[in-house]
Amino acid sequence: MSYIPLPRPRQDPAHTRLQHELLRFVRDAAAAHAPLPGELELTARLGCSRQQLRNAMSELERQGILRRRQGAVTTVDPIALRMSVRLEEQYEHSELLDRLGFRSDVDVLGSEVTELPASVSALMELPAATRGIGIRKRWRADGAVAMVAHDVVPIAGDVEFDPEESVFTIAARVWGEPVIWEVSTPGVAALDASLAELFERPVGTPVMTLEFVGIGASGRRLLYSIEHHDPDVVSYSLVRTVRPPWNA
Repeated sequence: MSYIPLPRPRQDPAHTRLQHELLRFVRDAAAAHAPLPGELELTARLGCSRQQLRNAMSELERQGILRRRQGAVTTVDPIALRMSVRLEEQYEHSELLDRLGFRSDVDVLGSEVTELPASVSALMELPAATRGIGIRKRWRADGAVAMVAHDVVPIAGDVEFDPEESVFTIAARVWGEPVIWEVSTPGVAALDASLAELFERPVGTPVMTLEFVGIGASGRRLLYSIEHHDPDVVSYSLVRTVRPPWNA
């Protein structure tokens, strides 16, 4: 999932590193349904002082991910951890992985200007034979392939673009307006030979798909994307509001 990144406050690299490393222990504890290791073990394994560790833990406690009580073990709330990876919120995927404590890397696998597939043209209500910019990227989390995305921006003429930049930036420049909301459809698929090679996983491995159309304030459909996510690396949650009356 992607968005037009906003400027972020500059952070101390040492603190950022510590936060990332601590989140790895948090993820492991949540997966094992176990408490977080004690302060002495964590400071030894993270190579930090107790005050540095407490500062990093305080941030996660404010987010509700950690629960600390004097004289008791520190526990992880798996629901709060899942809340940081939500389908209805939009994040540039590298930032999402960063928030979970992964070391993220993104590769541009290819880009081209070509005719849109008939199914994509129909979904975007565009004439047949509409041309578009196609970009395929792959994200890794701690070296493991987490997501492969194929993004398409329809165009009406010749357009210069940099495949390294955000597809949202490209769409805004091409059409003169930004994407302000998306219609997203989740699904599942089994990796075919081509995608299995990109994911470095066996053919037939199940993955989650997320197909979306980005729409501008004018109602124009500005971009199309199909994403394949490995749920063994990152899984997603969806927060749904229950309408009253709750006792009906």
